[in-house]
Amino acid sequence: MGSIVVRYPGRACLLGEHCDWAGGASLTIPLPMGIEVRAEPEAEGIHIHTDLDGELLEGSWTTQGQVDPAGGPLRFVPAACALLQQRGIELPSTRLWVRSDLPPGRGFSSSASFTLGVLDVLARSSGVHLDTAELAKMAYEVEHDLLKVECGRLDPTACAAGEPVFIRWGSPGSGESLMDVRRVRPGGCFHLVVGILGRPRDTRRILQTLSDWHAAPIGDCDGDAVREAIHTFSSAAEQGAYAMDNGDALSLGAAMNTAQKAYEDVLIDRAAPLFAPLLRRTCAHARENLSAIGAKFSGAGGDGSFVALFWNEPDARTAALELEEMGLRAWVLALEAT
Repeated sequence: MGSIVVRYPGRACLLGEHCDWAGGASLTIPLPMGIEVRAEPEAEGIHIHTDLDGELLEGSWTTQGQVDPAGGPLRFVPAACALLQQRGIELPSTRLWVRSDLPPGRGFSSSASFTLGVLDVLARSSGVHLDTAELAKMAYEVEHDLLKVECGRLDPTACAAGEPVFIRWGSPGSGESLMDVRRVRPGGCFHLVVGILGRPRDTRRILQTLSDWHAAPIGDCDGDAVREAIHTFSSAAEQGAYAMDNGDALSLGAAMNTAQKAYEDVLIDRAAPLFAPLLRRTCAHARENLSAIGAKFSGAGGDGSFVALFWNEPDARTAALELEEMGLRAWVLALEAT
């Protein structure tokens, strides 16, 4: 076996947050940032060197792997080994080198990207090629089933696709068979800025709060509010996918603004984990002062990450520079017509 290299991008949820667990539809886009995993032959066992989480991390395990939900940021590696072994894929001794420019804990699916990369490169090292759908399914199993991470199928599905995807989800409890994934072919060029705000939000508390409210009976004010907001998020994703197919930036921006308005009107002041004053100010500033067509939260919510749409590349780059000067981190990306 020679050196094998794979790379998986992070993803931003452009529209349709929380619909993967609540039912509805989502529209996701790949990010320019991602995680690269390189595999080389090793004398014995599985070894890894990474710069994940902004620091050098190293670990070693047998090729059989292990499942340890409390095993720290590298726990995905031995769990991936264990799942591959369960699938009958015998792993050779391998050394993994990982490079990342994808910020962790910001709603960009760094754990899904990392898990996909590890699964893919280890399978390839064994002479096995896993298709996109199987890789996404296995990455979800590593995170959700083996390591008990509270995640949905959106993250591995979107990162594995590596291009815009529209996903229609079945109703809660209906199973993965009702997940319908369609790649979106942009009918025009869409210029976007994605960014992160302040410190990482408490994603676990946000998800727990929303899922508890979503399960409340009809007539419960919090439950009705969450169901209303997520229905709006889903409808906006439908509108956004149609707009992207047809190269209609104005309609895509309108769908983004509709989703942000629903978040601000219905959720943002309802509970502490959802409170997002910096997000509210940033989106308003992008629309009112930076020529954004649309601007909204991305991911779970809170003061975590945002995405904004612009008419052209110069406007997007100018906006990104100003947002950086305001103390945020921002990246420019373009979705090209195909």
